[in-house]
Amino acid sequence: MFKRKEPLRRAFEALYTTRLFRDRVSRLYNRLEERRNELKNRMVMFELRGETYLAKRYAEEIAKLDSLLKNLAAIQLVLEKIDTALQHAIVVREFSTLVEELKPILQELSELPLIRSIPDMGLLLADLEESVRELAELQTAPPSLTTSSPSTSEIKTILEEAREVLRKKLEP
Repeated sequence: MFKRKEPLRRAFEALYTTRLFRDRVSRLYNRLEERRNELKNRMVMFELRGETYLAKRYAEEIAKLDSLLKNLAAIQLVLEKIDTALQHAIVVREFSTLVEELKPILQELSELPLIRSIPDMGLLLADLEESVRELAELQTAPPSLTTSSPSTSEIKTILEEAREVLRKKLEP
């Protein structure tokens, strides 16, 4: 009834969340870039008219937008790292190292200032962290395929027993 989800499915869910997050960041980046270009055109127009006070105010707004754009670009790069790591793990079907790779990257992402100030991004980050946490819970140590070799005395006794059984079968 309560079936545990396999790592591949959780990895696909994390990849979906990452791509959703990346698309939202990309849309926000594009809107802010358009706004920056509009403000820059207005600033140039005010400079040409000789209204330096308004041009200065627009320049301040452009500087704030540049700061936001820089933070969004950093977020996009971190999300690309996560996306690449997830894709690699899915293709290779190796999930044991994925969690160790993603934890520092997610920590880096959560420390970016813009993530904490935009609630939507905070929620997406929480979803992504939950997916990675569930993937970590699914990871168990792979069963050991190495066997301990028996001691030479054990081997000798087993061989002696086998010889005795063989003699009994061969004697009429």
